[in-house]
Amino acid sequence: MSNLKRGNKATQFTSDKQPSGKAKSEGHKRKLLLKEIAEQIVTGDALSDLKPLARYFGVAEDEIDIETLMHIAQMDKAIKEQDTRAYIAVMDRLKGKPEQSIDHTTKKEKIENIINLGMGSNPNK
Repeated sequence: MSNLKRGNKATQFTSDKQPSGKAKSEGHKRKLLLKEIAEQIVTGDALSDLKPLARYFGVAEDEIDIETLMHIAQMDKAIKEQDTRAYIAVMDRLKGKPEQSIDHTTKKEKIENIINLGMGSNPNK
């Protein structure tokens, strides 16, 4: 699997380097199979298990698709199992990921002295 990492030029597609017709066909078959499985899940036991929760959230039964079902299942897991990862996933979807900033100050005071490492001019001059 290491050859599938991002930035690996050997596996990137270009205008000249495209998947074969057979590979495209296999990918399309997999996509159709996943859609079929998802549809069966939405109409099967998974839906009946999560119907009360969907009603609680105000989601009409005819509006439930696989994406909605997965979101409801994630919320259910976060609440019932007190699963922190599920909670974080739900909150990231609802509120957006919190900004991950680093405070580059000293005791909340800005650093005024800039060290010139020869990479440009000192902005304080």
